[in-house]
Amino acid sequence: MSAGHSNKIAAEEAGKRTSGRRRWHKLDITWGLLMVVTLLNALVAETADPHLLITFVICLSIAYKGRLVIDNFMELYNANKTIRSFMRSYFYVFPVLIFLADVFSAQIAWFTTIS
Repeated sequence: MSAGHSNKIAAEEAGKRTSGRRRWHKLDITWGLLMVVTLLNALVAETADPHLLITFVICLSIAYKGRLVIDNFMELYNANKTIRSFMRSYFYVFPVLIFLADVFSAQIAWFTTIS
């Protein structure tokens, strides 16, 4: 790290302390967004009638929240493309599996029943 870069960071930190105002950072916004989406999912799950549309919306929110966590909290946005792709695919494959399990729940129950 160069001396100029260190001075710039120190000046920014001093400016933050003297301003008395808290700046919203990307992680703060991401955390707030994750909380809002999670609370909305809980509200929908508790109040809505079971329907494929509700399952679809919740699966979309799972994929969206997973992408937010991977890119912002795990900081994989700038990581190796292969690692990032595997992690993102996890949050795309599992919502699809959840949706398919809801669509074919009767067939899955029949197939897994011991009789």
